[in-house]
Amino acid sequence: MRVGILATAVLVVAAVITVGLVVADRRGRESVEPPPSTPTVAPTPTPSMERTWTPSPRPTPTPSPTTVPSVTVAADPGARSWELPPMTWPALPAPDPDSPLYAAQVTPLDALPPVTLTGCPEPATTPTEEEWKAAVSAQWSCLHAAWVPVYEQLGWSVTEPEVLFYPGSGSNSECGYLSAPAFYCSAGEGKVYFGQEHFEMATAWDLSINEMVNHEYGHHLQKLAGITATKLSLGGDSESERRAELQATCWSAMQTWHNRSFEFDEADLASWNQRLETMREDGVHGSRASLTSWGTRGLYAKTVGDCNTWVATAEDVS
Repeated sequence: MRVGILATAVLVVAAVITVGLVVADRRGRESVEPPPSTPTVAPTPTPSMERTWTPSPRPTPTPSPTTVPSVTVAADPGARSWELPPMTWPALPAPDPDSPLYAAQVTPLDALPPVTLTGCPEPATTPTEEEWKAAVSAQWSCLHAAWVPVYEQLGWSVTEPEVLFYPGSGSNSECGYLSAPAFYCSAGEGKVYFGQEHFEMATAWDLSINEMVNHEYGHHLQKLAGITATKLSLGGDSESERRAELQATCWSAMQTWHNRSFEFDEADLASWNQRLETMREDGVHGSRASLTSWGTRGLYAKTVGDCNTWVATAEDVS
């Protein structure tokens, strides 16, 4: 088994947080993530997975148009050698033109099939910081490269957000100080930050880098698609925050299944499910039921819109 927050213009909280994550690698070794502690500004590494932030003043965001151009995505290479267990997912509600969320409900991404990742690092634990930084950077660049052809067709920025690393539980950024294992700040062209706490996760679970990088990149997709601007125009209420986080969780799963740099198998599914069962429940990231539902649905997503949390009922993003 491969053991692997609000901003100046847009800030989105990082991936849902693990509490007491326990995973065992294929060699039978078991790793335990310590429970979270109260995050502090001090750079001393802690096992806390909570994230808090002090946002800087931000300009009023302008939602992107909802016109949907025609976009072509490279064909998926086909079935894997191992397939997910059959599951039927209920259709999501249709977008509501009268909803204040409409600009987030309808984006050019929705009808697209997931992009396929190839040539990314094979998921593995990273015992040293050097290996971790290299793997995080490579996974981010690989994911970005897969999306660039879509951005070019949409006329969106193709600039790759800078990847930065920090010690301890948090870091200053253009979005203010944030305390988290990892976070994305969309000021300018966007930047993504990975901290010591994520390094600790990556020493214990081989899919940790794949999962966290995919989640943070989901927030970059939300920035480019105007989703985060719509969220911020509503004041960043807790329900909108949950919708954004659960969508990023769903997209992380989607990109994991479509990462052909490794053979996702039954053991990886068990590992993924264990991760969902140990993610932190809170008002931002969602209830256990929502986390497991969206985090599993993404594995089965046939289109990017299958992760459209913005059309879901409030109960489904609780």
